Amino acid sequence: MKNLKSFIVLLCIATVFSCEEDKISSLITDDGIAPGPVVVDASSVENLAGASKITYNLPDDEDLLYVVAEYQRGANEEISSVKSSVFNSSLTVEGFSEALEYNVILYAVDQSGNKSVGASVVINPEEPPYKSVCETLTYAPDYGGIRLTWENPEEGDVTIEIYTENEFGGLIFKDAVYSSAQNGERLVLGLEAVETDFVFIIRDRFNNRCGQIKATITPLYIELFDRVNYQAVYQIHDTPSDYGWILPRVYDGTKGDNGYHSPPNWKDPDGVLPEYIDWSYNGVPITPAMITLDIGSISQVYRFKFWPRLGNYMYRHGNPWLFDLWGSDHLNADGSFDGWTLLLEDAMVIKPSGQPDNDNTAEDIEAAEAGFNFDISPDMPKVRYIRFVQKVAQNRTNSLFHISEMEFYGDNR
Repeated sequence: MKNLKSFIVLLCIATVFSCEEDKISSLITDDGIAPGPVVVDASSVENLAGASKITYNLPDDEDLLYVVAEYQRGANEEISSVKSSVFNSSLTVEGFSEALEYNVILYAVDQSGNKSVGASVVINPEEPPYKSVCETLTYAPDYGGIRLTWENPEEGDVTIEIYTENEFGGLIFKDAVYSSAQNGERLVLGLEAVETDFVFIIRDRFNNRCGQIKATITPLYIELFDRVNYQAVYQIHDTPSDYGWILPRVYDGTKGDNGYHSPPNWKDPDGVLPEYIDWSYNGVPITPAMITLDIGSISQVYRFKFWPRLGNYMYRHGNPWLFDLWGSDHLNADGSFDGWTLLLEDAMVIKPSGQPDNDNTAEDIEAAEAGFNFDISPDMPKVRYIRFVQKVAQNRTNSLFHISEMEFYGDNR
């Protein structure tokens, strides 16, 4: 009896698979008949930046599988193609190098690979995003490098390659910027303070590019202050550390899930300093968190750089969002700001994509891992002591404060 039941079960399974095979085989039977043509006209086209969206009507064929569009992205270019499922009624052709008129041919294809006659439609894509970047790129000398800015209103993916030119006209690669930010800005650092011939090449992901942009620029002198000379300073009103994340870890050279961490919900037992006694965010009073460092000697500071706690904390939790930076050539016994200079006020960490805190693009991650740079006016006095004041954390409160690494750049000659 048991063997009989097993036989019946196996027979049922075999029957099911047999039926499925019949269904599959019926889907791929070649009837030798091409589908009817796709129905499309000029009114079905929505022109976009470097692309066009084409809407169409499908032919009435039971075995229709997909629609394919064939086109050239530019003169003498190879034929490109885009496929769209039978469940869609539109597709987008993209990657055009110029805002010109192009011809696109759409074909209906059935499950046997039979192809309909082509339906032609004329498109006029708008100027591609890389062109805007080419036209708006600016460059200027900066401390230790050059500063690039550009506009990319359509947020297209672009690459800006930076080269120097040798005496023979050859190109030496220095850096590359990958961005889709509307208003882009990047510091290219690590360059000597000598007159240098630069070449910029801008391209998109389809390898469309503008001509070489050339400029002769002399970066400004700057040096990284040796962290061996840094020391942690503990003043009245400074925020203590917790979780074993002590202040000296912000200059130990380790970036990532390591650094300084405050106690949660810390309040200054000595009272808030006058400069911040009325500080609030969105109408809620906030006690700023602050730490102090000795950078080793009285120096002209041109740039402050810090790395947030990385990993899952990049743009959230207790990482700094809004802060002030103070400097002085001396310390006060009462921990006050008397004689101190506000080097940076309301400095803010700007997320390149502008996406919510937990939604990080590749560009956002790259920016955090590279560290955030903040320029300090050369008109500021020379200082030895730096006080970092976190006004609002990434969680838009000040219940926590953590930071991975700090660096200071300038001139102490």
